[in-house]
Amino acid sequence: MKLLIIAALAVVALAENPYYPKPNYPKPTYPAPAYPPSYEKSYDYPPMPYAFDWAVLDEPSYNDFGHKETSDGKVVDGTYYVVLPDSRKQVVTYKADDYGYVADVKYEGEAKYDEYKPAYKPAYAPPAYPKASYPEPAYPKPTYAPKPAYPSYSPPAYPKAYPEPSYPSYPKPSYPSYAPPAYPSYPKPSYPSYPRPAYPSYPRPAYPSYPKPSYPASTTTEAPVTEAPAPVVEKTEEVAVAVADVAVEAEPITKVEPVAEVAVEAVAEVAAEPVVEEVAAPVAEPETATDASA
Repeated sequence: MKLLIIAALAVVALAENPYYPKPNYPKPTYPAPAYPPSYEKSYDYPPMPYAFDWAVLDEPSYNDFGHKETSDGKVVDGTYYVVLPDSRKQVVTYKADDYGYVADVKYEGEAKYDEYKPAYKPAYAPPAYPKASYPEPAYPKPTYAPKPAYPSYSPPAYPKAYPEPSYPSYPKPSYPSYAPPAYPSYPKPSYPSYPRPAYPSYPRPAYPSYPKPSYPASTTTEAPVTEAPAPVVEKTEEVAVAVADVAVEAEPITKVEPVAEVAVEAVAEVAAEPVVEEVAAPVAEPETATDASA
């Protein structure tokens, strides 16, 4: 239902405002403005010959200088001068072309320095002016109003000093004395003694004796050694065979009871004895003065 209402409203709105195509106006054409031609300013002028000469001479102000220059369009020659304060004349001669500027400085004359003389100050006598006399002015004597009479105040009467307050004295409090608590005394505990365990003694094992092995004689002939002695390994084998012969020919070893086992049995017998511990009687605490009073 809502969709139908919205569609109807859209149809009514389109009916009231029909669609008009966008107008297509022709693009205006304007004639191009005719400006006068512009010329770029250029300072590249062709070289031209010239010449000038000037000088200044003013004796009151001590000014004396001048400048002279000529050119053929390619090379410039000139000179300028100035009179310095020390009366010398400085002359500069120069030449300028495509290779650069070259100047030659010369001084003419000798420097002279005048002796300093302070400026003359004439002594003028101060003018004598007559002393002016003015009549003494007569001012009337001023009269002042009579001195006002101020009232006299007597000093205030403050009360007499207050007596020092007396505070009551309270007796010192007495606190009750309590007897110290009597703690029970317990006897020292006695621990049971256990006998030390006896470890069994094992006999020393008897190792069998083996007969000496017999090796067949060697029938090979060895070449004489000239460079190095016989290797040490063969000597070691011979020593081992000799030690084996001595061990076989030795008498059989008799059984000897080990010393460590005897010591262990003696310690076990001592440890089996019961250990008697003495228990000290409890010490009575001294009686204090507080206990006596109680």
